[in-house]
Amino acid sequence: MASVPLLAACGETADKTAPKLLLEKVWQERLVTPSPALPGRVRLVGDAVVMVDGTGTENARACCFSAADGAQKWMIDGKAPMSVPDLGTVWLCAVGPGFLGNSPTLVQRPTVRPAGDVLPVSVASAPRGTATSGVVGVDVRTGDPVWGFRAVATPSNERTMVTAVAESVVLATVSAPFGPGWPSNAQSATTIALDAKTGAELWRDADVVGVSGDGNAVVVAERATGFWQMEVRDARTGKARWTGTHQSRGPHEHKGTAADHTVLQHADRTDVDVIRLSGGKPLVFDTDSVPAVVASDPPLLVWDNGPAWWAKGPNGFVTQALPEGSPTKGKHRPKGLEFTAAYGVGPYIWGLYQDTQESQANDRLVGTIAVDRTGAPCSPNLQGVTLADVTEKWLVVGRAGYVEVHRITPA
Repeated sequence: MASVPLLAACGETADKTAPKLLLEKVWQERLVTPSPALPGRVRLVGDAVVMVDGTGTENARACCFSAADGAQKWMIDGKAPMSVPDLGTVWLCAVGPGFLGNSPTLVQRPTVRPAGDVLPVSVASAPRGTATSGVVGVDVRTGDPVWGFRAVATPSNERTMVTAVAESVVLATVSAPFGPGWPSNAQSATTIALDAKTGAELWRDADVVGVSGDGNAVVVAERATGFWQMEVRDARTGKARWTGTHQSRGPHEHKGTAADHTVLQHADRTDVDVIRLSGGKPLVFDTDSVPAVVASDPPLLVWDNGPAWWAKGPNGFVTQALPEGSPTKGKHRPKGLEFTAAYGVGPYIWGLYQDTQESQANDRLVGTIAVDRTGAPCSPNLQGVTLADVTEKWLVVGRAGYVEVHRITPA
């Protein structure tokens, strides 16, 4: 399962058999740095596509396009400095897993997620080397900076990375060198919570790494003696709602958040938590693999990957309503293909069909597709693409160095 999705909240239809969908490609845009790591770098915001593209500060750009025709609304070019209130001249600093690879030692994404009309982006006072660094809140409609916050005041190799965005709060984590690395035993990390509208500091904690955010809650990893553990906190006060019992020596991964629930996995892959963010209550579920969280009403856990669930239902497709539902088996999967859920939109679950031992290398069933809550296909398959983001109207995928946008309509 992809480690990147923050899932859009949506409603569930009474009829579990969802209508069929048509996909129409409307435009594509070449990436500065071709990469399959699009989730976390591209976000649909209404009828606009917001993207941060590039590697480090040398070639990065933040830009916004019309979803309908690909017309550029605005762009921040990382090759040139920009002027920001309270910060002066700074450079876009696109650090994070979406730009530097998928190593399990990297600090958690997301890189691109607006809070209302504000898109928080990382900046530095120089394009490379030692620099001060911080966060800029950009008006997602115009691309203009509305506030700036300097987190590292003395030039150094540390960088400030936006690691989580809740409804009205931005978490920025400062670590060295250059931001992306999970702190070693000899390093410290500080997470700062900022008001998304004004950039004002709300709280900060040392030896804490921001992991994810949703609604009025955030998830952090807190260093204890010799290990790290997860904690759910009130986004604006930093007060803990739940502290995990699992101990991990390495990074923690956020697998998905939807409708007040989040899935968290520890770096050693042995422990998985499903947490209700409003109260911090852990949920009990019957699986040895990592479920996907798909938004609906009620939200769902979805499994359809790995042999642990082949015996649970046809080809392993199982859904479970949260917080108290029971697992429900889905339909038979063609040729035994497995499905990895990524996003929930209305009655649809978007994700990837994957090869099994029964399928052929040229099997046209393999690709990005929408299914209903029984696992039945509801859209054409898009082969050879990376699923980046999807709403009721638009689908964004990556293909061979391009971002590609499709219009979604009923069949």
